[in-house]
Amino acid sequence: MMRNVRFTSVRSAFCLLCLLSVGILGCGGGGKDIGPTGEVEGTVTMDGEPLAIGSVALYDESTGNTGGGELGPGGTFKFTVPVPVGTYQVSFQPPDAPPPEDKAADELATSDSSIPEDYQSGETSEIVAEVKEGPNSFTFELLKSGPKG
Repeated sequence: MMRNVRFTSVRSAFCLLCLLSVGILGCGGGGKDIGPTGEVEGTVTMDGEPLAIGSVALYDESTGNTGGGELGPGGTFKFTVPVPVGTYQVSFQPPDAPPPEDKAADELATSDSSIPEDYQSGETSEIVAEVKEGPNSFTFELLKSGPKG
């Protein structure tokens, strides 16, 4: 009889420890609170013409927060995930090259999709975006001659 009591006590203590651990650590969620966020959308032009292929990326050097989205018709973009409020360096990336056998390869090769190298890094693009809580709309006007144009 003593043996069963000891086993039950150890098992009960273990169950109690597990319940306390869950209570202390919390359950689900697990992610950090990123604070207030903003929805980001806008347009990108190159020498006054819409830049319809490529992507836009935001990087907040002080927090490491990022955001990004693909360019579409008319040079428009809309991020699908809200971005934490903050000051971001902005960069622009050309589209990934499709495989040579893809029909899009010919179309991409004939389009003028080059984005000057200085725009491809937030450190050299000289473009900064201040994301505020709620809706944010940006217009980024790039030059083929680059940011120092």
